[in-house]
Amino acid sequence: MATITDVAKLSGISVATVSRVINNKPHVSEAKRERVLAAMEELGYAPLQAARQMRGSGSGNIAVAVPTLTNNFFAQLVDAIEKTCRKHGYRTLITQTQGTAEAEAEALDLLKMQHADGIILCSIENDWGFITDYAKFGAIAVCDEYNADDAVSQVFGRQYDGFFGATQFLLGSGYKKIAYCTGYKGLELRPKDSDLDSDRYRGYLDALASRGVEPNREWYFEGVNTLEDGRNVMRRLLMMPERPSAVLAGSDEVAAGIELEALHCRLNVPSDLAIIGVDDQPMAQVLPVPLTTIRQPIEEEGTLVAQDLLRQLSEDEPSDPVRHALNLELIVRSST
Repeated sequence: MATITDVAKLSGISVATVSRVINNKPHVSEAKRERVLAAMEELGYAPLQAARQMRGSGSGNIAVAVPTLTNNFFAQLVDAIEKTCRKHGYRTLITQTQGTAEAEAEALDLLKMQHADGIILCSIENDWGFITDYAKFGAIAVCDEYNADDAVSQVFGRQYDGFFGATQFLLGSGYKKIAYCTGYKGLELRPKDSDLDSDRYRGYLDALASRGVEPNREWYFEGVNTLEDGRNVMRRLLMMPERPSAVLAGSDEVAAGIELEALHCRLNVPSDLAIIGVDDQPMAQVLPVPLTTIRQPIEEEGTLVAQDLLRQLSEDEPSDPVRHALNLELIVRSST
């Protein structure tokens, strides 16, 4: 069965332009349009969705893949993306991957089946090469996560700077024994600016090293994502002969779980344990001890990634992918 790539090769026109012809988008010369239509006819390329698009104006859909909407960070991110897409006449198809590669692949298949003109990935579950290979089927942009490979557009926060600054703040406040929590498993340190989790951990390690402090591997917790995970971290800390004086959590949810369990066990926050979260979710301000947190510009990230995908869909010929790196901000409250 012929593919859109076959049409592009036969016509001598880029996949992006072929897609624009199929979707009946503007800014395609009549000569190119005729070459694409001739190639489609010769190859017999006329899938049902393509036929519908030839008569209309494209699917009008942008897919958005998130791990889960129960996490307020992703709910806020989707809200900003949806509002921006709707302003430009696009619907959003929201899919939750639950952190699985299989569900993410199913979301990417929406491009292949032409049920979506583009997709925004708000986490990465598959290998980068697997994801970028789908660019031949439609526009792709990645939000929050990132990779050194610039094959697709990426919008993200400067994680290294955020975690370096937060760790230095704790050290400067007198906390030398600092635990670290991450939602990932099997962390691999990579060159700076090439991976979210690696950059976070490297910022933490470099800040410790700048003050001559050695990290304690007993205080490193991975696969920690939820409020209950945070509670479990606190229970494990209570069983240790030597406990940290502070915790740098991977999210506000985890930090909230740590705090609530610490208070339940009659510890004082921050005298017995200082806590820093990430994202500055609404819960951060209403916890019994308001949470110090690394604020990510969630609304700006969502708006920018949607704008970039819309830019890609409006282009006659594809331009180079872009990288938007945004600053993070430490919001100091009572938990430190």
